[in-house]
Amino acid sequence: MGKIIDKTITKIVTEEGISLFRRVTKVLMPNGKYRYPVDYFDATPGVVKVSKEEMNKVAIPVYKKLI
Repeated sequence: MGKIIDKTITKIVTEEGISLFRRVTKVLMPNGKYRYPVDYFDATPGVVKVSKEEMNKVAIPVYKKLI
């Protein structure tokens, strides 16, 4: 979609001791404007990755699809 120009990663530690990383990516779009998408990921020791199947079991459906 766009060309990645730069990435900045900042470590954040909450009061509860949870370590998070904030990743800001600078993207040059085809129209010449810049976007700055931001995402966060967890870096706390002992965190276990949850598989897609387990996440679907835990997820609570909010809306039901009407046919």
